[in-house]
Amino acid sequence: MRRVLAVFGAVAMVTAAVVIRQALDGDDGGGGGGGGGGGGDTVLVCAEDLRDACNALGDGIEVRVQAAADTAAAIDDGTLEDDVDAWITTTAWIEVLTSRAPDALTEDVRPLATSPAVVATAPNRFEAIESLCSGEDVWSCLGGKAGEDWGDLGDGSNSEWRELKVGLTDPDSAVGLSVLASASAGFFGNTTFAANDPAFGEFEGWLTTLAEPSAGGDPDPSRTLATRPGTYSAAGAVAAVADRFAERGVESIEPDTVVAATVVVVGLDGGRLPDVDAARDVLLDAGWSRASEEDLAPTLKPGVMAALHSLWRAVTS
Repeated sequence: MRRVLAVFGAVAMVTAAVVIRQALDGDDGGGGGGGGGGGGDTVLVCAEDLRDACNALGDGIEVRVQAAADTAAAIDDGTLEDDVDAWITTTAWIEVLTSRAPDALTEDVRPLATSPAVVATAPNRFEAIESLCSGEDVWSCLGGKAGEDWGDLGDGSNSEWRELKVGLTDPDSAVGLSVLASASAGFFGNTTFAANDPAFGEFEGWLTTLAEPSAGGDPDPSRTLATRPGTYSAAGAVAAVADRFAERGVESIEPDTVVAATVVVVGLDGGRLPDVDAARDVLLDAGWSRASEEDLAPTLKPGVMAALHSLWRAVTS
């Protein structure tokens, strides 16, 4: 098995000087049940938005549910409970911790499932957005036009839709950080941009406007599209999540630069990696694809994922 985390750590240490470091804050995600309940032989922290998968775990595993950002903060500042053995999260958060606390994670990581980040469109707005963004990356297009009135956006638009608003899956969640990376890649046109890129100043303003409609944190904007008409015209989500609402008219557009959310189980310092095949199977049944070790490769340059999360916190506070 490739020692991907070791690669993450070695490169991140070299470039740590460019990381935009900001303390993670937020309320404790709290407990939550799943699997064997209290007193299990192995203790597993599960990202809150992956709760359904973790609930499939059986006896011998105690599951504690918490927002991914809160777990990362606890690992970073050393306050995570000593009895925690492993963490179910996404590779995006491994990239964050590789920058912030490179010695906290073990090299023991297992890929479970993966799904690309997409732009989900509100019912009856797929064709209008596809036309509006023709010839341009959908994220670059939506970010540039966010906040404008639909009546001023040309053919296929409808003034009754009012302002073009875009929602983003909360980047404090496991999958939401990958969605933020996808939107960012749309602005820069690639995944090779650095935290000290000269365009980062312009990007901050772009992200501020894009993030405003969901700045309070939306754990599932694709659901919002389907159940609360008029909240957003489009939303950043993971395909496997957005596809649940296809029967309600939610359709998806794949950005030019594909960024995937990959769910993993990773061992914490001194911990044991449990058998979480049941959690993987739940994800596969929900439309995710089976992940391989190739999916463990870093999405962005060292330090950039942490910088993006810090920037999100800054522009939405």
